[in-house]
Amino acid sequence: MMKNIIIFASLLLLTSCLDISAVMLYGAPGEYNFTNSTLLDVVDHVDESKIHRLQTFSDLDTIEILYVGDYSQIQSDTIILYLHGNVPSMDSYWSTIAHIANLGEQHRYGVMMYDYRGYGKSTGISTDETSLASDYESVVSWLKGQGLESDRLIVFANSIGSLTAGPAAAGGSLIPIEKLIMETPQSSSASIMQNSTGLSLPSSMLTNFHFDLAVDMSNYPRDLLWMHGELDATAPVADAASAMRSHEGSYFEEAIYPSAGHALRWDIGNEEWDRVLLNFILK
Repeated sequence: MMKNIIIFASLLLLTSCLDISAVMLYGAPGEYNFTNSTLLDVVDHVDESKIHRLQTFSDLDTIEILYVGDYSQIQSDTIILYLHGNVPSMDSYWSTIAHIANLGEQHRYGVMMYDYRGYGKSTGISTDETSLASDYESVVSWLKGQGLESDRLIVFANSIGSLTAGPAAAGGSLIPIEKLIMETPQSSSASIMQNSTGLSLPSSMLTNFHFDLAVDMSNYPRDLLWMHGELDATAPVADAASAMRSHEGSYFEEAIYPSAGHALRWDIGNEEWDRVLLNFILK
């Protein structure tokens, strides 16, 4: 009896001190090295005159943005907005952005990525769905000001990027999303909390953060591509499946790989990764 009381008291103490946002949003200050010399694969090299760093503001915080392409062509180019996964900064995704910029042919698409608050050189702290949505809105507002419209916007979310992409696709985007790519997405605040902490408790006991991808996808009316590996231990495919298959929009495609984990592109290889992405983008 006493042992059970001690365990329960420990859980109460833990839930009073732990917030899920501190567990799952772990950005950190970092430098950026967006050059060809830092790319391992020469086929991913880009025209370095097309590598641009810029800033916008989310509330009172500065959001750091990487754009690969020509500013002057945003009003006519197809732009892929990449929402990166849970790493200290977007520098870790530089090779992916360069690769996407060259899908099919060099600089076929303009590609944009940004750091959430508290990641890389972006200031402030990412706290919940409100701060993530505000960061996204500030970036999309900049793109809209450059002439980007819905039929030329593709949102590509990797892992925890789904926390931003889901609500945006469900109606929270200044430029409505017509094509959405979800790669190894996280599915809900409850599943992230349980996978991060090992505690089978309702997320409401630990945080006010609320995120439910199933609800978002049921409210997203347009085209969706879902890519996932069955060996993914970070974002379990079973959790994502029920969320993604709640989509009832104009088009849905899934690409599930039995021998792949969370590092999907590297597990399945560039040839397959490119094939699936291009088929969806060009359909």
